[in-house]
Amino acid sequence: MRNMRNRSFKKPEDQGFILIFAVIIMTFLLLLAVPFLFQQSNEQKLTEKSFKSLAASSLAEAGVERAIWELNNGNISNWEGNYLQRTLTISNFQASGGDVVGDIEIEVMYPYEGYPVIEAAGKVAFVGQLPVSRLTRVVLKSSGCHPLFDYSVFGNNEVGLGSY
Repeated sequence: MRNMRNRSFKKPEDQGFILIFAVIIMTFLLLLAVPFLFQQSNEQKLTEKSFKSLAASSLAEAGVERAIWELNNGNISNWEGNYLQRTLTISNFQASGGDVVGDIEIEVMYPYEGYPVIEAAGKVAFVGQLPVSRLTRVVLKSSGCHPLFDYSVFGNNEVGLGSY
């Protein structure tokens, strides 16, 4: 009997208060967390698109390098096209690990003239069938100084690649 006197019993109207208070706190925390989750989702999409854009740019640059190598050392006449324009498409280009990175489309205009123009497009799949595409255009100039490098790349500041 003595233990029964020391216990305090709650009134019937106070018994659901803790549950209602917990639901209010959880709703408040959920309202704080939802915008953060959407922000993380958008940042992840932007990061993925930035990565795909960089991969497409790298593929386009690789296409330019392939064309320069073919002009210097290879045989561009087996590419599709005619005397004024040659094209090469490399589909499903793979990285060293075997993963497919994307496609490269290379176009060399005036390949047998003194200033060939190379346009290379790198395409990487992004969402569904929509690719991220980057284009690199280079006008080559014959260096004439060393037989190893018949053509070189010049930038806005007249920076050339070659051997000395």
